[in-house]
Amino acid sequence: MSMERRQLLTGIGGLAATSAAGCLDRITGARQGTTAWYDFTDAQERAFERALEEFNDGRDDPLNAEAPAEMEKELETALPAEQGPETFNWAHDWIGRYHEQEFVYDASDDLEIDLEETYTENALEAVQWEGAVYGLPFAIETVSLMYNPEYVDEPPETLSDMVAIMEEHHDPANNRYGLSMPAVDPYFPSAWLQAFGGSLFDTESEELRIEDDAFVEGVELLEESIWPYVPDDPGYASQIPVFSDGNAPFAINGPWELEGFREAGVDAQVAPLPDVEGGSPTPFTGVKVWYFTSQLESADETALETTIEWAEWYTTNEQAIIDNAEIQGLIPVHQDYAGNEDADLGEDVQTFAETVEMGTPLPTHPKVDQIWDPLESGLERVFNGDESAAQAMESTAQNIRDRWE
Repeated sequence: MSMERRQLLTGIGGLAATSAAGCLDRITGARQGTTAWYDFTDAQERAFERALEEFNDGRDDPLNAEAPAEMEKELETALPAEQGPETFNWAHDWIGRYHEQEFVYDASDDLEIDLEETYTENALEAVQWEGAVYGLPFAIETVSLMYNPEYVDEPPETLSDMVAIMEEHHDPANNRYGLSMPAVDPYFPSAWLQAFGGSLFDTESEELRIEDDAFVEGVELLEESIWPYVPDDPGYASQIPVFSDGNAPFAINGPWELEGFREAGVDAQVAPLPDVEGGSPTPFTGVKVWYFTSQLESADETALETTIEWAEWYTTNEQAIIDNAEIQGLIPVHQDYAGNEDADLGEDVQTFAETVEMGTPLPTHPKVDQIWDPLESGLERVFNGDESAAQAMESTAQNIRDRWE
């Protein structure tokens, strides 16, 4: 998956200074204590800091927190050099690849918590690989439809209804558009790409599926009904201001952007993705995880205990679960809160939960990591009118298979 969104999220506010200090420590060897790396937006960071302060209160070995500017790149360098964090937060889709790279630690024998009694089945499956437990889950997220009530009275029930509203407001000459969506990063349009039963990859057969008619039909749906209404630059940085500045009736994005849109002055509302004629929107969903890294293989007992206790505490702490839901729109995966109608976590969470029910988990197989960048390039060629959907998926599939070889 494209890293652009997450690089942007970690480069704002006071995070850069924290990252610089952390990098300096790792370079000079001055790093001490138990460390967590994190990747949060401003609103998420404030909630995380409150939780961390509560966890550290009275501890002899407090958990240190750093926000690297480029999480993946720095982990790839730091972990092999045994200069990485003991834990970090990210979506579950790195589990398989990090297992192969030996970047993660199996905490099966260290955990005190009863996993099956605590977390939902899907969340628990997401943090395991070949029987190993490589982290603990704390929430699930996906992208959904957001709308500006200044332009939209009721959210559209069908894609045809949505297209009619986008057409009404689309006026590029005056910097107005029908939709804000990072257009070619496969995560964001995944609901449409997979709307007719298509998929990226068959985990059991380990076969690529993007050339299948069902997937190509999803690309064509994007080409005909979605892409005509977004700005010409499909990148994340260009798309977000369109909605936050009040220049589009709709956005397709995740809960991490909701607070930012509202702070910018747009009364952003969340709605389920609209129905598709002849299909069903099927977005990717991601389980948010505190990973256990290979740093724990050689860690002393204190660092191991602190890391395990943090993951168990954060993923079961009521206030952390509520903050994640109310502030960030993240859906709980703790069994006491997931699907519990008596747990009033707000309308945003309920709506995102409806969209999650439509979705499918991000695949974790290591081979999938080689799909994202070529697929994004292929989608961009269709977006720019350089190739048909079928042509682009055929050439993209060959590119991916060459990488696998």
